[in-house]
Amino acid sequence: MKKILIFMLSLTTLLALSPVTFADDHAQQATMEGSFTTVMVSAPNIGRYIASMKRDSAPFESMGATAAGYCITMSGQDYPGQMRIWTGFSNVTAAMVGATKYNPSTTENYISKLREVKHSTTWKPLKPFKLAPGYERVQSVKVAPENVPAFVAAMSNLEKALQEGGHPSFTNGVFLPIGGGTHDINTLMLRSITPTPELHGAMFDEYFAGTASWAEAYLSVGKLIMSLESDNFEACEQIYSAS
Repeated sequence: MKKILIFMLSLTTLLALSPVTFADDHAQQATMEGSFTTVMVSAPNIGRYIASMKRDSAPFESMGATAAGYCITMSGQDYPGQMRIWTGFSNVTAAMVGATKYNPSTTENYISKLREVKHSTTWKPLKPFKLAPGYERVQSVKVAPENVPAFVAAMSNLEKALQEGGHPSFTNGVFLPIGGGTHDINTLMLRSITPTPELHGAMFDEYFAGTASWAEAYLSVGKLIMSLESDNFEACEQIYSAS
């Protein structure tokens, strides 16, 4: 019980200090208190499903989303056609209200026939996060409750070290799951993002070659992780903006 209380108190402080930046090609960057929802689906024909979502933005509009898109799981799949459909909101309240406006699990239309819904989760960013979808390493980790603030700070330091170390387009995010059932409980989701797989691969090659100026910052993050629960790569794209 003591650990749970420490965990909640630590995260309450972080939630009050964690702005998220939404940006797209058509609007100025804006900083706000944000939240995301994700729905994991299985789509036998991924291309057809994406094309259908791009043609019909009504579900995102009905939910009051500020942004939306998809992520195709490129490695570490748990099932065929694994995808993550994400929606961005101005705050957690908007995300929870939005979920009552459109429920993909019960909706019956032509899009529902193109995928099988697996599970959904609401997320709260714990550090400033610029929405710039690309090629993303997505990890689920466990961090001791008392170390969460230090872990978020270490992730911010790693982001800065990579940007200053020759990878200016790199960004990362730390997300707290809310109402994700057994899939995401007691974990944090990390997203390490570059625009392309080539840029992501270059960071690995640099690290293994022993030439990474940011290696110490990377190791500082790892020291605070109790366990790695999952590790995937996703190719992501934004397909909707309310701006």
